[in-house]
Amino acid sequence: MKNFLLFITAAALAIFSSGCVHAQNAISTQQDSTGLHAYSVLRGDTVVIGYDSAFLLNKKTFALYKNTYQRMQSKDPSSAKLIGEYESLINLQDSMLRAKEQYYQGLKSNFDQLSSTASSFADRTDVNVKAINTSLLNVGGEINNIKSLLDDALAKLKKQNGQKIKVAISGFAVGVGVASLIFLVNK
Repeated sequence: MKNFLLFITAAALAIFSSGCVHAQNAISTQQDSTGLHAYSVLRGDTVVIGYDSAFLLNKKTFALYKNTYQRMQSKDPSSAKLIGEYESLINLQDSMLRAKEQYYQGLKSNFDQLSSTASSFADRTDVNVKAINTSLLNVGGEINNIKSLLDDALAKLKKQNGQKIKVAISGFAVGVGVASLIFLVNK
């Protein structure tokens, strides 16, 4: 009987130790993400996470988070002050971001207005340049017409000057002839 009891004890010890050895390579499936849970996982274990995120912490980091959590639960004044300072820093950063966003929107609005005004000015300038070009073409045509009229007027003046000279020479000749005739008659 002693041998049998010793055999059963050895068998139980072998089964227990093999169970611990197999626990080192256990597969753990986590499906619950509804609360804050801490699961112990050992080296070599396989963990299948069936939800969107999980945090893996070593023992030292877990202890640090656990102690901080317990201090916050107990409303430790230094932790509360630290959290208050952190929240005020976050609020300050948020207000700075809002101010920068307003400043950016103001600059963007000014730039858009400047761009629109510059585009409008360029369009008006283009229309004015086209109108000036049209006017210059019309003026060029008018100048050519005036030149043509001046050339005609000069030709007419030359013709009239030529006729005046003929009339003057004819008048001089008639005057000399009449004067000679009067001189001859008076003699």
